[in-house]
Amino acid sequence: MIEDDLKVYKELQQHLDSFPIGFPTTKSGIEFEVLKHLFTPKEAKIATKLNFSWSQNLEPLETIYERVKDTSMSIEELEKILDTMAHKGTIHSKIEGSKKYYANSLFMYGMYELQVDNLTKDFLKKAIKYMLEGFGMESYGTKIPQFRTVPVEQSIEIENKLPSYDYAREVIKNAEEPIMVANCLCRQATDLSNRPCKMTERRETHLGFGHLAQIYIDQGKGRQITRDEALEVLRKSEEEGLVLQAANSLNPQFFCSCCGCCCVVLAGLKRFPRPIDFVSTNYLAEINSKLCSGCGKCIDRCQMDAIKLVKEIAKVNWKRCIGCGNCVAICPESAILLKTKEEEINPPSTMDDLYQKILLKKQEIKGIK
Repeated sequence: MIEDDLKVYKELQQHLDSFPIGFPTTKSGIEFEVLKHLFTPKEAKIATKLNFSWSQNLEPLETIYERVKDTSMSIEELEKILDTMAHKGTIHSKIEGSKKYYANSLFMYGMYELQVDNLTKDFLKKAIKYMLEGFGMESYGTKIPQFRTVPVEQSIEIENKLPSYDYAREVIKNAEEPIMVANCLCRQATDLSNRPCKMTERRETHLGFGHLAQIYIDQGKGRQITRDEALEVLRKSEEEGLVLQAANSLNPQFFCSCCGCCCVVLAGLKRFPRPIDFVSTNYLAEINSKLCSGCGKCIDRCQMDAIKLVKEIAKVNWKRCIGCGNCVAICPESAILLKTKEEEINPPSTMDDLYQKILLKKQEIKGIK
């Protein structure tokens, strides 16, 4: 990498690191290899001129041009480069009428996930190395997660009156259109590594709604589906014991069907002794020892290694349980139920609100006023 290009990538790294979920440096410098894969030097320079927004405050092309016009670039050339970056999944974009809007994306959820169907072994190797060396702790540092666990419906008692955001079907029924389904990047990654998913043979398990869905559809990385088709994806995920994770907002724009063997998020959580500290969930599994037969089906179903047999009776480690409810649905003795936590966690209204909350917490931790 020539010196001038390295300078541009360093400027981009510093710019991205100022976002709610930043892009920290590492001792090995692998972050620059990741950026080099995602951005050309010219694209990296333009990306340093973009602000971050999830969906509400993307900036119009004309505003962005005011920041880069001293480079002798025409507005038409800028538009072409921004559209190329959006198609590559490195920035957000949207069209309203005749106007185009753009904003920076986070590395995750964002640039990484939008490499779906274009994932290579080379990039995967670099991305995983970066997650292990730097990005992983950045994403968990504030303990305010981008995802929240939604319990499988079979685990919910009829008499329990839960908020609508904890009913997966209600989330989908009320989701903003368009609705799309895309391949799961995490499972594509394990397929590339010759470690196919142990839970499902399906790959089209990632649901998106509204602005995010439109991005996937426009880029040809997801296909538009009906609400009923989305509910069928959900049904199959529940049947296979996958963990349902939605974006951590009242009106989530994505819905994942996750497993402990493939999912980057669950795999990261499993590395902690207390995953519960980093999860947004309102439930914990509880086992009635008098009803438990010790069959072990709940242990096989649990994606967080939260259940073990103690004297032939299943016991839940509440430090590891994320309240997904899959153990409840599989128990032949009806010995498990989901227990509502004493303090209810209400998700932020929008993803932009979520990231503002994360940014404020990040600044508090770093002592920034």
